[in-house]
Amino acid sequence: DEPWWTGDEVWTKKFLAAPVPHEPGSTFRYNTPATYMQSAIVQKVTGQTVLEYLKPRLFEPLGIADPKWDTNFEGISLGGYGLRVKTEDIAKLGQLYLQKGEWNGKQLLPETWVGQATSRQVSNGSNPDSDWNQGYGFQFWRCRHNAYRGDGAFGQYCVVMPDQDMVVAIT
Repeated sequence: DEPWWTGDEVWTKKFLAAPVPHEPGSTFRYNTPATYMQSAIVQKVTGQTVLEYLKPRLFEPLGIADPKWDTNFEGISLGGYGLRVKTEDIAKLGQLYLQKGEWNGKQLLPETWVGQATSRQVSNGSNPDSDWNQGYGFQFWRCRHNAYRGDGAFGQYCVVMPDQDMVVAIT
């Protein structure tokens, strides 16, 4: 189960103290706090929030102006949620993945990493007729028809359909 935290608890300590009931890699469990931990690691290693780190490397090259990312009381970007950008910006992120990490002739993300991130890394169910059971990559849900998507809080979606050369962003 996700170790939910409140108030002024040190989130990294609470996460690391949570029991791990299954052998790592053996069971799928969506876990937003794990994404927060990735954000905390980036900040510890670089000395920058994830937002500060990504601005010159991702947001500015994509033309995403004034992104905002909520932080906790320690000033760490929440990671798994709290990024606020326009619907058009969500579409730009999807287009970047559709183009295998390339934007305006520049490789912003390694093509091999994009392929891994958007591929099934772990099974998350066995119903072949359900878009929720097609597997999970690195922050991407696999869908039927060779599509994949990012799901945001409160009904925000970015669906990438390579076979149709199409991106759909919904907020």
